[in-house]
Amino acid sequence: MKKLALKSLATFSLLALAGTALANQYPNLPSPVAQGGGALIGDTAYVGLGSAGKKFFALDLKAATPTWRELAEFPGEARVQPVVVAVNGKIYVFGGLAKVNGVNTSVNDAYVYDPATNKWSTLNTRSPLGLVGAAGVNYKDKIYVVGGTNFEIFNGFFKDHTAAKDDAAKTAIANAYFDLRAEDYFFNNVLFSYNPATNKWANEGSMEMRGRAGAGVAVYDNKLYVVSGEIKPGLRTDKASVGKFERNGEVDWESIKDLPANPGEKVQDGVAGSYTAFVGKTLFVAGGANFPGAHDAYKAGKLYAHQGLKKVYQKASFVLNDGKWSFAGDLPLGSGYGVTLSYGNQALIFGGETDGGKGLAEVWVVTYDPATNKVSFK
Repeated sequence: MKKLALKSLATFSLLALAGTALANQYPNLPSPVAQGGGALIGDTAYVGLGSAGKKFFALDLKAATPTWRELAEFPGEARVQPVVVAVNGKIYVFGGLAKVNGVNTSVNDAYVYDPATNKWSTLNTRSPLGLVGAAGVNYKDKIYVVGGTNFEIFNGFFKDHTAAKDDAAKTAIANAYFDLRAEDYFFNNVLFSYNPATNKWANEGSMEMRGRAGAGVAVYDNKLYVVSGEIKPGLRTDKASVGKFERNGEVDWESIKDLPANPGEKVQDGVAGSYTAFVGKTLFVAGGANFPGAHDAYKAGKLYAHQGLKKVYQKASFVLNDGKWSFAGDLPLGSGYGVTLSYGNQALIFGGETDGGKGLAEVWVVTYDPATNKVSFK
């Protein structure tokens, strides 16, 4: 396996002791960005929200000395897990989880940012379905949205939990919320789209898979890949699917090989918040978080499958070639919930979070060597 290179000065000493080389191709983010969003326009990366609050940053990847610029402040409530997609030189932001009157709330508002004027505008529309844990991609200048939690169930839980008068009441509400079958959370399995040119949403049909949140989603040519993700709070899946955009506008879905188990493990519990993108023509999926043991617990009939289990941020990365998954090496550290963008023959990872939900400001450049079937990080 190739040596890994990480530009995080915070982790320099640990990696140096392990004999790992360092390279500073791009500077770290001005502040950690975990569970935020980002997009690429030409050679400029845009990253923000999440743990960065209302801040958005831009980085010219082709500059002689790449330097982050702070952009105009996002006009809506600060939020995590928004859907962020670039179309025709503008950045669109939908939904996410925000604090509304002191309560965590799934929101469905919409905004657009114009880099030419450095200004945000509110769009006169709202998403038709909940977007927390959803992901969006640009395909032929339309934004396709995959997954997401159920708007009413998600908001109802947080409203009831916040209103509970004591710890005992909060625990009872949480136990009732987590003690359900996966299908009873009504996670979204409808592929839907937004057309910026018409400001209209459209139902693109069922994805023919179990609804999920925090899935790894990427598009290449006319195929949309959906990998792993959460199928109920605390429980992930190892399943993966691909949807082919047909000429008649329909999307033809089929299952592909399950994400394999991490090295040294017998079961792949699945992950949410993985770093997912194409590195050239190769699909790359890495990191993310799960609760090891939840898969077996749920299979054994325990609906509150992750109860008592530790949340683990994974290191393993995988690549998909000719319909087969291969282990491709470890991330510099277990992490997930960052922004991953395809950039030529590379994938760029911005921020994320690691053990304890600690936010990251690191920027990693992912390259793939087909001769060894391994990836490396700079």
